[in-house]
Amino acid sequence: MSSSLAQGAIAFLIDLAEKGEINPWDVQVIDVIDRFLKTLQDQPIVKKPVGSGRSSYESSLSESGQAFLYASMLVLLKADTLVRHELEPPEAVCEGDDFFEDELDYSADELPRNLEQHIHRRAVAPPPAKRQVTLNELIEQLEAIATAMSEPARVRNRRPKPHSKREAVKAISQLAHQENLNEIADALNDFLENHWDDVFEDTVNWMDFERLLEHWASFRPEILGGPIEGELSEAEYKHEKVGVFWGLLFLTSQSKVELLQENFYQDLKVRQLNEITLAEVPAYVLPD
Repeated sequence: MSSSLAQGAIAFLIDLAEKGEINPWDVQVIDVIDRFLKTLQDQPIVKKPVGSGRSSYESSLSESGQAFLYASMLVLLKADTLVRHELEPPEAVCEGDDFFEDELDYSADELPRNLEQHIHRRAVAPPPAKRQVTLNELIEQLEAIATAMSEPARVRNRRPKPHSKREAVKAISQLAHQENLNEIADALNDFLENHWDDVFEDTVNWMDFERLLEHWASFRPEILGGPIEGELSEAEYKHEKVGVFWGLLFLTSQSKVELLQENFYQDLKVRQLNEITLAEVPAYVLPD
C-alpha cells in the first residue's frame, strides 16, 4: 500500500512536469503537496471493500490508515518547507547613500558636472539564493517516506520475569496475613475490653505500644496461634508487631481505639475509646 501511494504521487509529479505545470528544476513543494492532497480527497486511492466479510473490511481499514499516515507525512514535509522559508535571512536592502561614492566631498553650494557619471552602486554581497528543489529530489523524498512506512516496527518481546520460590512464598504469606486482619482486630478488641482495667486503674491512661505487645503475647487466641511462649526471632517479632499494628489501625477506623505519636519515629501510644475517653475526642475525628 505504501508503494502504491508513492507511485501515485510520483506519477502525479511526472504528469505535472509533462504538462508544463511545474518546473522540474525548481519544484514549489508546498503547492505540489497541496494539489496532491486535494487529489487524495477528490479521488481517493483506497477502494471501498468489495465483500462483506471481516477480512475485506480489515484490508480496507488497513489501507485507509496507511493512506492517512502517508498524507500526514506529506503535511509534515510541507511544514518543514515552510519553516525553512521562514528561517531564511531577508534580502539585503540598499540604502540611498549606497549609490554615492564616499570619496567625493562636495559642499552644499557646489555640485559636480555630469553628476550621472559620479553615481555608482556600492558593492554589496548578493542575497543568499534560495535552494531550489528539483523533481528528482522530491521523488527521492517520497520514495524514502514509502520505504520508512513499509519497514515493520520492531517490537521487543518482553517475557514475564519468573518469580522465585522465595517471592511466591512471601506473596502467599502476605495474602494469608491480610485475611487474618479481621481476626487480629477482633482479638485485639476483646483483649482491650477485657484486660484494659487489669493493666490500668485509670481508664483514660495511654499504653505504650511495646507494652501492649508484651501483654498481647500471653493473650493471643488459639485462632492466631495461641499464646507466645519463649523468645521470638527478629523476623517473627516484626511479623507479629506489624500484624498488631494493622489490627489497631482497623480498630481506629471503627473509633474503638485511639493512637498517639507526638513526634515522627517516636514511641506509639494506644488508648481504648470508651464513654469517658470519647468525650475528649473532637467531633470531626469521629465517624458519622
